[in-house]
Amino acid sequence: MATSSKHSPQKKKMMQLVHIGKNQLKLDDSTYREMLWHVTGKTSSKDCTAASLRKVIDHMETLGFKVTPAKKHQSKKPDAAKSKQALMDKIEALLTDGAKPWEYASSMAKHMYKVDALTFCDGRQLRGIVTALTKHNQKMAALAAKASADA
Repeated sequence: MATSSKHSPQKKKMMQLVHIGKNQLKLDDSTYREMLWHVTGKTSSKDCTAASLRKVIDHMETLGFKVTPAKKHQSKKPDAAKSKQALMDKIEALLTDGAKPWEYASSMAKHMYKVDALTFCDGRQLRGIVTALTKHNQKMAALAAKASADA
């Protein structure tokens, strides 16, 4: 599926999900286009807005479509020495709270300490990553609270 550069990254992702759903639900082309017409009033995903594509995905989920993350985003916790395990557990908890993958912490280690992986960080470096993640999560929580107060 080739999409032109005029579509936003969000719309491209939604279009991909719609086509994944079409394949997962085993919809033939005419059934797919009829469903698109029923939900959006359009016969092609290229003509839909990102919001209407979201409606299509929601409709497909009611038909049994399951959105699963790509395997490349399903990373596992890196191995660590027993002496660093408590810090790795804390990093895992902070990543979970912030809805971030392990790659986020690995990129922090590269950026902050010029190491290739979290497993190469010493205790001081891991504590620095814990601090940075804590501050980031606090900042995101404050922004979310401000946004909900303004709404």
